[in-house]
Amino acid sequence: MMDRNIIEQIVLEVMKQLALKDQIPSINIQKPKLLIVGDTSFVEPSYLSRLETKWDSIKDNESEKIKLDQINQVVFLHATQDLLAKGALGIFDTKESKLLSKCLLESVPVSIIPTVYLQEHLFNENPKNKPYVSQLQEYKQRLLTFGAKVETIESFIAKSGNAAEAITAKTSITKKKKLLTQRDVQDCRDIELVVDDQTIITPLARDTAREMGKIIKVIETKGAKR
Repeated sequence: MMDRNIIEQIVLEVMKQLALKDQIPSINIQKPKLLIVGDTSFVEPSYLSRLETKWDSIKDNESEKIKLDQINQVVFLHATQDLLAKGALGIFDTKESKLLSKCLLESVPVSIIPTVYLQEHLFNENPKNKPYVSQLQEYKQRLLTFGAKVETIESFIAKSGNAAEAITAKTSITKKKKLLTQRDVQDCRDIELVVDDQTIITPLARDTAREMGKIIKVIETKGAKR
């Protein structure tokens, strides 16, 4: 069986030869995808409009087969105490808690926006029933250690612009590669490498990503010129 290092060298040489005859295909850089879960009627229209300018928003349409590898961020709106507790304790017996668990397991960025009533107690420094609220705040802290954010819609809106631009910038740099090699995986400081579906990924690159605990995400490219 041929050594994978040799295979990668052959692929590199072939790509160099092809590059002399063909131009790098142009790629339409799309906005990062935001999956919105929950009732949007509780959100001010102006906030939703601001989200639309930075994200390609996808509403949760009761689909049981959500492809998280095509989602850059998930936000749970009007989240109840039930979701907060279940997410912190690893319980998944509802549609939302199952999705939250899946996001955490696959390290998909998550923001949880509690109901207004819950926020009044969760973010209150001097609650009336401190022992009970402290338990809820402990759930919040546990979710933070899992990688999820528990915040207000205002803070999410304020930070989402920078987050979306950072994802777009990273995507535009990585996606344009025609070939992803072991060296690219080793040199990338991010956990996730984003490439388009026209990129050739060498077997050694996949092996190295697996060994380093990195994720190679392939995004479908629409309207690309060959």
